[in-house]
Amino acid sequence: MSDSKPRIVLQTLVRGFLIAMLLVGANVAAVTLWQIYNPAPRIVSLDLNGIVRAFIAETAESDLPDADKRARTEAFARDLETALRGLAARQHSIILAAPAVIAGAPDITEAVRKGLAE
Repeated sequence: MSDSKPRIVLQTLVRGFLIAMLLVGANVAAVTLWQIYNPAPRIVSLDLNGIVRAFIAETAESDLPDADKRARTEAFARDLETALRGLAARQHSIILAAPAVIAGAPDITEAVRKGLAE
């Protein structure tokens, strides 16, 4: 009889250890899947001042009446915001103005310029 008590205790300890390992493994799997299917957004930079300056220079040189320039500027602002919001959503990224980034973020300025030109 006294031989069965240590065996029961050992079996209980082993079961508890196996259950703990199973829970740890499930937790690791859940965290891994979360990282795969919900990655952190990537940070990119954009020379917004350069894009706006180029548009202003182009518009200022045109012979359009002021009302048309105003309408064109409003359309440009609307298109730029739509393009940046769409790009950020599609690429799962955070867009920062280039002066706010010291180093390390890819520059998407040319891609945005091409997108606006289309």
